[in-house]
Amino acid sequence: METKPLDDKKIYEIANLALDIGTFLLASGAHCGRVYRNVSRITETWGVKVNMHITFTGLLITAQCKSAEAQECGKAVTLFKKTRIYDINFNAINEISQLSWLVAGENISVSKARTLFERIYSAKKYSTTTLLLGIGCACACLCIVAGGDWKDALVGFVASIVGMTVRLQIIKRNYNMMFSFIAAAFFTTLITSLHLIGTFEPIWGLSTAPDRALATAVLYLVPGVPLTNSLIDLIEGYIPSAMARASFSAFILLCIAVGMSISILLFGINQF
Repeated sequence: METKPLDDKKIYEIANLALDIGTFLLASGAHCGRVYRNVSRITETWGVKVNMHITFTGLLITAQCKSAEAQECGKAVTLFKKTRIYDINFNAINEISQLSWLVAGENISVSKARTLFERIYSAKKYSTTTLLLGIGCACACLCIVAGGDWKDALVGFVASIVGMTVRLQIIKRNYNMMFSFIAAAFFTTLITSLHLIGTFEPIWGLSTAPDRALATAVLYLVPGVPLTNSLIDLIEGYIPSAMARASFSAFILLCIAVGMSISILLFGINQF
């Protein structure tokens, strides 16, 4: 049970934990309303009220005692932290939500909550191989749903894996994120364009709809989470964040279009 008085040190400790949890949620793909609810649920259990200014790139928090007249109450603390590179992780978002309810239900200590959070933060993620296979299968299945045959799906499978591999290598070298989208779209479309112009026909003959592979292989690049979150933020009244997410998503879509266009123009494809 959290029974210690809320002195300056304790308020700072709670505010710092709230800031880490909030920025982790943002980086994992949570919308602003979820961040606010989860963080507030945790801090208010310990008698601390937080006011948050949530942006697309960071989080500003002011923490203070819920009761201004409370004795042995420390001063308000204001902290800011930039969000790390976005790495969508819905499992982590779910676990943070469970942690917030655990704190609210059992009133566990700040130190124990910090330990549980660090465990969530450092949890092992999917391996690169699993990620690539998942992306390939998703794009291949979409190709079949769109009307392609197994040959088109196979090309989409390979093309998406190659494109994502290129993107991961660019990110690993700390190049601009938008360049990684252009390059990934280019290499993915490069392979599907080869299929469209009949390069692989000597191997397996004609396919049903090679243009479907070209259209669906870039599925993994579409910024679905930022687009969805921008709409949710707009509905819930987080206008600046909604506009930032929408602009970010629109620019990613532009980068995808640029990468695809370069490859399509390179092969002189005009029937797509």
